[in-house]
Amino acid sequence: MTDLPPKPQRWKLYLPFVAIAVVAAGWSAFWKVAAGMTETGLDDWFAQERAQGREWACPNRSVGGYPFRLELRCAAPTFTGRIGSVAGAGSVGDVLVAAHLYNPSLVLAEVGSPLAFKAQDGSIDLSLAWTRLQASHRVRKGGLERDSLEIEGPVLRVANKGAQVVSAKAEAFEIHLRPNPDRAAAVSALDFALRVSKLDAPALDGMSAYAGPLDAVFAATVLQAEALRGGEFAQSLEQWRQAGGNAEIREFKIAKGQALVVASGSLGLDDAHRPAGRIDLQLTGMGPLLQRFGLAPGNAAVGGLLGGLLAGKGQQAPAQGGADGLLRLPLDLNQGRAMIGPMRLPVVLNPLY
Repeated sequence: MTDLPPKPQRWKLYLPFVAIAVVAAGWSAFWKVAAGMTETGLDDWFAQERAQGREWACPNRSVGGYPFRLELRCAAPTFTGRIGSVAGAGSVGDVLVAAHLYNPSLVLAEVGSPLAFKAQDGSIDLSLAWTRLQASHRVRKGGLERDSLEIEGPVLRVANKGAQVVSAKAEAFEIHLRPNPDRAAAVSALDFALRVSKLDAPALDGMSAYAGPLDAVFAATVLQAEALRGGEFAQSLEQWRQAGGNAEIREFKIAKGQALVVASGSLGLDDAHRPAGRIDLQLTGMGPLLQRFGLAPGNAAVGGLLGGLLAGKGQQAPAQGGADGLLRLPLDLNQGRAMIGPMRLPVVLNPLY
């Protein structure tokens, strides 16, 4: 009798499909857990804001992006409470916060225009519009790696008691934060960078006597930055001052018309909560600004003043009409006074809080 061949084990044919189904079910469960954690994180942030006196409402909240992304959407959120010392109500456009599940260390957010805020007493009516606003938050093992905010085409309008007092627009605005890679962790140093491109503000034209847009770059390293976290503005600054906080200005540059201001130095707070420190200034094209205050570049008093200031630094005084040349001057902020060399400026440095 001939033995029959064994029957094929058909169940093995289904193993790949079963494995795929198990992986899909596991991934779906993981995605749902991550989505729940995302909503919990948003609720925690709302609670933090509530503790700071701001109550947010997020209608039509939803979580999507399955299977490889997490997308938290909030349709036109609103808030009531305080911004600084001003109580009022505000709103912003639709908010989308997204992250890839395979790269959760990077979170991106897009916010719809505009941001509006009105004070309860009618003292402030603010509107900030833009063509694109994106923020990013990247973390690494042990903490923050980088935070960024980029705004294209911002337009700001601020009215006071119904009268427009501020109107400005720019081509772009950006802010970046990161831990300083060259400082010891115990110093808690944070690099801060800001850039404004093609800022157009009529008020600045009148104040500065220079027409045309303004470009500005500011970069500083803030020491003892950890002390700034938590609490109200005044409380955070006081914590920072007591911790020996200081801001090292690595780059400060403003260009408007023919004028150029370049500065570097160090700033902190004194015991009376006033700005204190020293800034080294390089000024170019200051003629129109001097004329704006009734000081013609060729004026003998102006020449004598600049000559006295520069003589102590081993520099020659500018020639007739030379106020448009390069000036290097020290600015000292001390005990509520602002000094350029031996000359005291008519500026009072009031406490910040």
